[in-house]
Amino acid sequence: MKRPFSQMFLTICALRFALPVFADLNGLEGLRAVPIMANESMPKPIMGVGVGHDGTVYVTETIRQQREEISLIQSPFLHPHCMALSSTEAKRKWILENYTSNVIGRQGVKDYNGDGKVDVQDLSVRSEKIYTLQDSDGDGVYDKATLFAEGFNDLLTGCAHSVAPIGDHVYATIIPDLWKLTDSDGDGRADRRESLAHGFAPHIGYGNHDLHSILQGYDGKLYWSMGDRGANVLTKEGKRVSNPHSGCILRCNPDGSEFEVFAHGLRNCQYFDFDNYGNLFSVDHDADFQGERERLVYLPEGSDSGWRMYYQYRNNTHVRAAREDLYNPWLAEKMWVPFHVGQPSHILPAIENSWNAPASFSFQPGTALGGAYKDHFLLGCKGNIRAFKMVADGAGFKREGDHVPIQGLGWQVLTSTFAPDGRLFFTLWKPRGNRSQLWALQGKEETTEMAEVKALLAKGFSSYQADQLISFLGHADRRIRLQSQFELARRKEGKALRAKAIDAKADLLPRLHALWGLGQLKARDRDLLKLLCQDKHAEVRAQAVRWAGDLSFDPDNLVPGLLRDPSPRVRLMAGIACGKLKSKDALEPLTELIVGAANKKTVLRHAGIYGLAGAVTPSELKGLSQHDAEALRIAAVVALRRQRAFEELAVFLEDPSPQVMSDAARALYDEASEETFTDHPNLLSALANCLHPSRPTPVNVRAIAANRRLGTIEAARRLVAFLVTPKLDPALRVEALYSLESWPDASTLDPMDGRHFPVSQGDPDALGEVVGPEVWSLANDSNDKVSRRVIALLRKIEPSSVQLDRVVGYVLDEKQRSPVRIEWLRWLRKWKIDLFSSVGVQALASKSVELRVVASQELIGAKRGREEVAEYVMGVLKKSSDSSELQQAIKMVQRLPARNAIVSRLADELFAGSIAPPVQLEVFEVAKALAKQDKALQAKLENHQAKTAEKGIMATYGMSLVGGNVEKGRRVFHGHAQAQCAKCHALKQTDKQVGPSLEGIAKRHSREYLLRSIVDPQADLVSGYAIITLQLNDGQAIAGNLISRDPQSITVKLPDGSIKAIALSQVKSESKPIGTMPDVSSFLSLRQVRDLVAYLATLQ
Repeated sequence: MKRPFSQMFLTICALRFALPVFADLNGLEGLRAVPIMANESMPKPIMGVGVGHDGTVYVTETIRQQREEISLIQSPFLHPHCMALSSTEAKRKWILENYTSNVIGRQGVKDYNGDGKVDVQDLSVRSEKIYTLQDSDGDGVYDKATLFAEGFNDLLTGCAHSVAPIGDHVYATIIPDLWKLTDSDGDGRADRRESLAHGFAPHIGYGNHDLHSILQGYDGKLYWSMGDRGANVLTKEGKRVSNPHSGCILRCNPDGSEFEVFAHGLRNCQYFDFDNYGNLFSVDHDADFQGERERLVYLPEGSDSGWRMYYQYRNNTHVRAAREDLYNPWLAEKMWVPFHVGQPSHILPAIENSWNAPASFSFQPGTALGGAYKDHFLLGCKGNIRAFKMVADGAGFKREGDHVPIQGLGWQVLTSTFAPDGRLFFTLWKPRGNRSQLWALQGKEETTEMAEVKALLAKGFSSYQADQLISFLGHADRRIRLQSQFELARRKEGKALRAKAIDAKADLLPRLHALWGLGQLKARDRDLLKLLCQDKHAEVRAQAVRWAGDLSFDPDNLVPGLLRDPSPRVRLMAGIACGKLKSKDALEPLTELIVGAANKKTVLRHAGIYGLAGAVTPSELKGLSQHDAEALRIAAVVALRRQRAFEELAVFLEDPSPQVMSDAARALYDEASEETFTDHPNLLSALANCLHPSRPTPVNVRAIAANRRLGTIEAARRLVAFLVTPKLDPALRVEALYSLESWPDASTLDPMDGRHFPVSQGDPDALGEVVGPEVWSLANDSNDKVSRRVIALLRKIEPSSVQLDRVVGYVLDEKQRSPVRIEWLRWLRKWKIDLFSSVGVQALASKSVELRVVASQELIGAKRGREEVAEYVMGVLKKSSDSSELQQAIKMVQRLPARNAIVSRLADELFAGSIAPPVQLEVFEVAKALAKQDKALQAKLENHQAKTAEKGIMATYGMSLVGGNVEKGRRVFHGHAQAQCAKCHALKQTDKQVGPSLEGIAKRHSREYLLRSIVDPQADLVSGYAIITLQLNDGQAIAGNLISRDPQSITVKLPDGSIKAIALSQVKSESKPIGTMPDVSSFLSLRQVRDLVAYLATLQ
């Protein structure tokens, strides 16, 4: 069935504006979503929610987000400065010195301190806040908020995202700090605070890439996530831990000690959780690139998921890229998809590509929700919550199931946590109107098991005897198991924990919790390790070697032997442990593990690499370059990359395997700093010399960049020899041409991946020395992009008189392609202005419309041929039938001496309805500009607009129906910061996004329909895509998507996916059906709407 475009044209803004439900939502398995917070006089907007064991509810309120906290979405011109930042100290200094009116205006900051001006001082006034909530009348809805903590208003303070009551403290993530808050006197307000870790978000950032998701892991440590704005933290032990360019999972002890990066290479894993066995999962965000999707990820210790924040700016999204054909390793090398041959080997690929707009992520601990979805992860998305299991798949995992327990919520489910009573509390991000921001997903009734868990958590565990706590380690609910484990560790009940850990007759989970408790005690027990490494249960052996690695304890060197264990799970943990232990004699079993994984079992590959990086020396790894197994050579390269052993990597650049060579080139170039090539100049030359048409693309793009860095005549000659190779991939040819074109210029950003990695000016004599006839001949290449880039390169080199004459012939040759002639005309303007003027005037009479238009623009820009251009414009207005030429001519009228008379005549024709539709907008715009000085015209214009508005919105936007620029419309679709079309819509049926694919939309609908769907989306609401709420006579409220209506009944699709027909006789009242499209007039101009329609009309 064809879907109406008005329902398909969803945007992030649109979804936020969708009509919400007024009451409970019924879901699967008897679950209900219930709004539980009033709106009046309550914090707004809230982000995080946490619930203490005593039932106290905490929420975070943010007001600084994308206001005081600078964002590249609002201020994209700060991109180069952002790339240069790598610490919060540097960021603070930069803001103090560069906080200008341009930034202030874009961020919307006001005079918060009341001193009569808006400046950097206003960034330290408003505070993020944490509240506790109370239900003052006992009706189940929180209607009172008490301030728990404030004073989060430093210059660098970002948004208060997550809050988690753990033990006697409350932890909060508020950039740039992880806070530990304590209410020591019991008055309901925090009176002590400590920053456990400081230094998050050294980059200015892009959206809500913040600190998120605090939870206490299986090992008693705090875990939380940081988006790709990075981290650069000085730990309590005085160690600098830096991960400035990617998102990561971090951990430390509850007192802030032993801070470390657990996993990195993420973009923005807002929330994550563990399963019952301490395995960490999340769904990471995509980068808003068309066709790319989110990723379901398993994150073992030390894993790198591949993302770097500077990849964001290689393609147009909300910050326009420097050029549209920049090489982007993330996309070009397909790092975002699950494992495939040729993918970079340093990453642990995604399990699968996943659902759009992931945020909250909570593991059902056992008895919650009345037992529904036990052992499932619950993922909050746009308007719904999904549920699935993760099950073992060798050493890794795969997803099982895809349930949607609740849908129809309307807005982004942002954060979630399981409360002691078994309900899942979750927040909605900025719902419209007087709607609840806080909800609970709950079962039909409280079960006996839920009541028991609630009572146990409320009571606490300090009063129980050790034997009772040991018995609790086998409880059906993970929260009870963990709290019992933590209490036993607090009491140092090592003997009781040891007895349970070695009890082969006991169930698995209590044994694991006992072992984890011993880990908290740092119990280095030699005999216990021997026993557990021989245990019959593979999971016990796996957890034993993880325990040994975490404690750096393996006195008998047992762990390397577990690398040969029959269980892949054990081998995984043993590989990681070997790396942490720096195990002796591990090379041989690690070799067996890696060769057995064959570079296809990526989780085991990761374990083997981690082991090599920690247990094997760089010289030993270099020696593996002669090994027969490709998989081992790949692992050696990635291990050397982790060790930053650059000298030892060079030998792998000549490996016969394209994969090994590519991974070596990635390791050398992508991990290099300014000091790398200064300290090891031979490495840059070695990489530059890899340039050859037979080499893999990842090698060649890095070799091109290396030659540009060298900047010598020899390096330029090498690039020329490469790019003139017959049948070379045009993309590589263009990349080499860009590199040569940039030779005279210095740059702060790397040409290959966009990181801050300055490139100096090349040898000024190089281009004149190496660019000869072979390059000139490429200007006539059949590929327009190659031709344009060749001519752009030749603009850098002073031509001879013979070459000038040759170019004149190119411009005037009607047989030449128009794009090439246009570039040559611009080339002439650069080198010989008088000759350009003569040729430009002749070009005004060309048969090529494109050349005529550009010639007139270039002449006006050079202040040449004004009379001839005026004559050309008047001729176009009189007799041209080409709409694009007419549009340009009308724009140029404003530069003519007789512009007032011409514009007045055109305006009268517009008002009379005699201007052709494709140029009506141009006439309207020039008339509007002139009307600022012409009161009579201003009056006519206002009268025309009023009459048009009376005819309705389609008449108002009639000028946007035809005549748009397809390329500019594509940019609106892919890169407009507020419309965000591409965020929700794919252009192919196979690419899944929140909204349906737009593939073939122009075949199904007329331009008029496309325009109306954008500017008046409520006009054509069709079955299945309008949200309606029905109030029934019995007091029940039903919300869903309107399917159909007849004289007897209304049929709706409910949030659980079922279809229900309700008799009209049962309906007391109903809301007006409403779609999800916002009012675009607030953020799209008439021209942008016209361009967008033009682009959509090409989607055949």
